[in-house]
Amino acid sequence: MPTPLNNQASIRYSYNNNTGTGAASSNTVTTNLLDRYTLSATKTPLSATFRPGENITYVLRLENNGSGDLYNVTVADNLGSGGAAAPLVYNTASLRAYVGGNLVTLTPTSQPGLVTAVLPGALPAGGVALLVYTARVREDLDRSVQDITNTAAVTANGGSAAGPAVTVTPAPTATILRESYAAVSLYKEGDKQNIMSGDTLTYTFTLTNEGNQIADDVTLTDALPTGFTVNQVSVTSGGTTTVLSPSDYTIAADNTITIPSATGTAIQVPAATVASPGVTTVEISGTVTV
Repeated sequence: MPTPLNNQASIRYSYNNNTGTGAASSNTVTTNLLDRYTLSATKTPLSATFRPGENITYVLRLENNGSGDLYNVTVADNLGSGGAAAPLVYNTASLRAYVGGNLVTLTPTSQPGLVTAVLPGALPAGGVALLVYTARVREDLDRSVQDITNTAAVTANGGSAAGPAVTVTPAPTATILRESYAAVSLYKEGDKQNIMSGDTLTYTFTLTNEGNQIADDVTLTDALPTGFTVNQVSVTSGGTTTVLSPSDYTIAADNTITIPSATGTAIQVPAATVASPGVTTVEISGTVTV
């Protein structure tokens, strides 16, 4: 790092036939003495939060703030650490590198839990390089993981490819937090594959929340078959089953059912826990008459 050279002058004087004296100090002048070989780096994620399965863009800024050129400037990102179990997966061919504002050709190497890139040629004194790349958050990331911190080791050689080693200390890191959200999927099945006119048929809707927040005010709409007459609608959530009254849902002229009605009891889907997703089921039972 640069060494500051601080300099301040002072004066003393007299006046009125030496019956009075005074003193004054000048402002401080600072001149930075550059180290011959030194390198700084910062790491910035372009997203503050994450969801499993989405891409995160990272920007690494490298600056040669010494007086000599640097060679073998290398960045090795641990992708959150853990090798094959690392929470981030580098997106192949996503890395772009710029030196002095110009795009340069750079082919990184990657393996589970690590992506490594080496700048071509020298990073001149005062030069700045930017590395931009994306990594995907693992889709199967454990629900207990509430933040991801990945660290990039940044090294170089001073003066030549075989020159003294230069290491950025502390290594640049970036932390992103799990987003607060609800993510509900819907699966529908019938209890019979074949029926006769007059038979009963039950549709079961499974609402699964993979997010860490409760899904509130869920509205379920289903275009029921022609001739399907609703006998009962029930909602099961948190181990409790509630049978809805006819006023809790509406059935339109085209036999489309909407749950709940404007005055009906709201449906919620619990948040996922570390052990399992949140689940609510809705059952619609009826008679089919042709």
